[in-house]
Amino acid sequence: MAIITVQSVFSGAGATTIAANLSNALLRQGTKLSTVDACSHNDLRLWYGMPLSQSGGWALGYLDSISDSREFAFRSDFGATFLPLGEINDNYDQLTNRIESDPQQWLSWLKAGSDDWLIINLPSHCTRLYQALIPYVDLHLGVWQAEPRVYPRMQQFIVKQNLHSEVPNAFVFQENGVAPQLELNRDISNIINHELADEVTSPVGIMRDQHVAEALATQQSCYEYSIAASANADFAELANWVVKRCSPA
Repeated sequence: MAIITVQSVFSGAGATTIAANLSNALLRQGTKLSTVDACSHNDLRLWYGMPLSQSGGWALGYLDSISDSREFAFRSDFGATFLPLGEINDNYDQLTNRIESDPQQWLSWLKAGSDDWLIINLPSHCTRLYQALIPYVDLHLGVWQAEPRVYPRMQQFIVKQNLHSEVPNAFVFQENGVAPQLELNRDISNIINHELADEVTSPVGIMRDQHVAEALATQQSCYEYSIAASANADFAELANWVVKRCSPA
C-alpha cells in the first residue's frame, strides 16, 4: 500500500483541498484508496457531502481501541471512501500523542481495508506528527500558496521540520493557488520556486480556480461540481505524477 500525507506549510494553504481532489482524481483512474482526515477542524468531510449532523469519526474509535477502522468509513455518492476525524474536542492532544508514540500501529489500523492507497490529511501545526510519520510514508506533500506571508512561514516551517540539513526522500513541496495573471502572486511564486531545489518540488502546480471554492460550498469535489473546471486537469496531472513516483519501478 502506498501512503501519502498532505500538510499545509501554513494554515489555509490548501492541504485539505489537495487531499480531497487528488484522492478523487486517483479514484477516477480506478485506484482503490481511502482518504483520512487527521485535522482537528474535521473539514475534509465537506468535500464528500457528509451530512453536518453526523459528528462521528475514527478518532474516538482509535482511542477506544476499536479493532476495525472501517467501522468509521463514509462513502460519498460518487464512490469515494474517507474516514472523518469526528468530534474529539479536548481529546485531540491525547490522540496525536498516541499516534506519535507508535505511528506504525496507527497506520496498520488504518490499512485494515483492501485499498491500495491511503491519503492522510495532516494538520499544519503538528510538527511532531509529521516527524513521527515521515519515515513510513511514500510521499509527503507540503502545500504552500504564493502570498505575502509565505516566505517567513516557509522559513519557519523548514526550521521546525529540520529540512535545512536533510530533506527526506518522501518530502515534496506542492504549490497551490497558482495565479500567473496576478503580478504579486507571480512574483512571489517565482521567488519561492527559484529558491527551492527541483528535486523537492512537485512539477505540477494547482492553478487558482473559482470552481474549487464553489465546489466546497456545495460539498462536492471540483470534478463532481463542474467537469469543465480547469482545476480538474491539474489534479489529474498531479495524480499521474503521484502514481509514477509512488509505484514500484
